[in-house]
Amino acid sequence: QAAADAAAAAAREEGATSAASALLEKILHVDTDEWDVEIRSGCQESGVTKEALISEVQKTMEGVILGLENGSMAQRVQAEYLRELVTRIEAM
Repeated sequence: QAAADAAAAAAREEGATSAASALLEKILHVDTDEWDVEIRSGCQESGVTKEALISEVQKTMEGVILGLENGSMAQRVQAEYLRELVTRIEAM
């Protein structure tokens, strides 16, 4: 999650202040047990679509994959973490 947080922070520094990136940042800071509630409420409150949120997660995933050693355990774990988030978003 640290790399995902770092990628989200880097995206913010580059000027990505969209509602979808703000919602992703919020989701990444809550426990995984709370993701479903946070995704549902965040999308309703901010008007972010599932597609926009998935796009933000995929951008973050690209940063994680490119930023870590290829095939490393850290890369695999963090990519799986973000894939699980995409699965949960799609299920909403």
